[in-house]
Amino acid sequence: MAQYELEGLFSASMDGLKGMIDTDTIIGKPIETLDGTTIIPITKMSVGYGMGGWNYDNSKGDSGSKTDGITAGSGGGVTVSPVGFLVISNGDVKIINVDNTTPFEKICDMLPTALDSLANLFKKD
Repeated sequence: MAQYELEGLFSASMDGLKGMIDTDTIIGKPIETLDGTTIIPITKMSVGYGMGGWNYDNSKGDSGSKTDGITAGSGGGVTVSPVGFLVISNGDVKIINVDNTTPFEKICDMLPTALDSLANLFKKD
């Protein structure tokens, strides 16, 4: 009987987590602006979950009555962090990062724009 109680606790917890997690949480719904640009938010999700429990058999005194039971607990957490945006405009696709943590990542993000600017500069001459 206690095994089924643990399974029920686990199933209820997992169903709750499944209700919070879907593809719209990670890759958001596209947002279209008036000029035709489409912006798609991108997030990172981390999920942690733990559960434990045990059965116990407790005999009480001379009456011989027993109480069988279960002691269990569960807990979890979800973190959703923005990563960036996918921007589609006039046939161009760009990723705008929200979390540039290192100078190298910032340089890598700026490199395509800088190369485009240099190419345009040489085309004019």
